Amino acid sequence: MSFGTIYTHNPNPRTFAILAVAKAQGLKLDIVYADKKSNPENYEKLLQINPLGQVPVFVGADGSVLTECIAIALYITSQSDTTTLLGANRRDYYNIIKWMSLANSDLLPAIGGVILPLIGRPLDVRKDTQDCLRAFYKDCRLMENHLQKSRYLVGDQLTLADLFTVGMLVFAFMVFHKVLHVEYPRLTEWFNEVYEMPMFKDVAGDLHLLDVPFPALQEDN
Repeated sequence: MSFGTIYTHNPNPRTFAILAVAKAQGLKLDIVYADKKSNPENYEKLLQINPLGQVPVFVGADGSVLTECIAIALYITSQSDTTTLLGANRRDYYNIIKWMSLANSDLLPAIGGVILPLIGRPLDVRKDTQDCLRAFYKDCRLMENHLQKSRYLVGDQLTLADLFTVGMLVFAFMVFHKVLHVEYPRLTEWFNEVYEMPMFKDVAGDLHLLDVPFPALQEDN
């Protein structure tokens, strides 16, 4: 029996961790791809559930609706009474949410701001590519410094924060892998470790590193 339905795009960095945790916990989720251009009928269904048209959206087997990726990820993960992905104590739990929030609200938009123009899509948040690139590298430095002192984002065991943030970084590593490997070696090591975990890779698939031109960060005048 299905635990519920996820409305998403294919692919969608905000959904990787949700699907990975659900699969690891044996929760069957039906997946509905609802991109406006490629799946217009499903997009219309999505609008009936979430008028904002944003994904992911979770619809439970009982018809209950939950929006926003962090809320959905926490809800799915909490279905297991024995999971360690939510930390060992309250402090861990709130630190997990901290990293998830950073990845969702700052890291991913910065990545998108650089990559979207490369594929002909408009910027949504930051003013230009350089602004996004600067913010992205700043976040990378923050994580690099943190991970030099900690095996994972929260303590010494894998948590939802790691899965969630790696999901947000997938496209960045596909495009910027040469720079990230040199400038942020510990971040790269952590990313590869988490990505290669079966529970994540079974959902995300093989990581295809691209050899494409991308903008360099210009120095401020």
